[in-house]
Amino acid sequence: MEPEHILRELAVDGVWTSRQLHARLANWGASEPSHYLTFATMPVRVTSWAHHAVHAVIVRPNPKGREVLRAVKARLQEIRPAELEHALGLAELRWRCEIPAERYRAQDALGRDHRGTVACGGAGLGPVIADGIYELPDGIVLCEYDHGRYSARQIMRKLSGFRSTTRVGGQRVLGSIWGAPSERRATWLRSLGVGHIIVMEPGSWLG
Repeated sequence: MEPEHILRELAVDGVWTSRQLHARLANWGASEPSHYLTFATMPVRVTSWAHHAVHAVIVRPNPKGREVLRAVKARLQEIRPAELEHALGLAELRWRCEIPAERYRAQDALGRDHRGTVACGGAGLGPVIADGIYELPDGIVLCEYDHGRYSARQIMRKLSGFRSTTRVGGQRVLGSIWGAPSERRATWLRSLGVGHIIVMEPGSWLG
């Protein structure tokens, strides 16, 4: 596999942990494109309620990697420090759902599309913008990752917005899928009405 493909996959998520990178490389049978990557050890919280942070190696494209992405016109999603854990969770959810970069639209792109459509007098993407969208042959799936920061009110608002949104950009909404960092959190989400949830214990991809 060419470094360009790996960089495209990383760009759509913005960041990975080193464990996420090596899981993908093993699956693809690819070598690490270290000349195009930067690695930094950073504290991350496995959930928003965790009392202590763990140290994870965070992977991003380095300047050479960014040059490659610009050359192939692939946009790198910029992740702010406060968004780090959430972005890593979304990256893991996309991976577990086996959605390639070309069939994924991240929230920053969705937000730009929404604002542009509204500015032109359109309805935009609906009352609630999802964390991401998976494109399938017969429609789209809205995706969310709950790191533990969402309140019950926020969850209910998202669910209501998702249920009232039948089409996005002319594509039929097939449903939504949520990621959660623990079975306990997933149980709470189910009690609020969330349907399809993938439990992703952080020890396997975040630490």
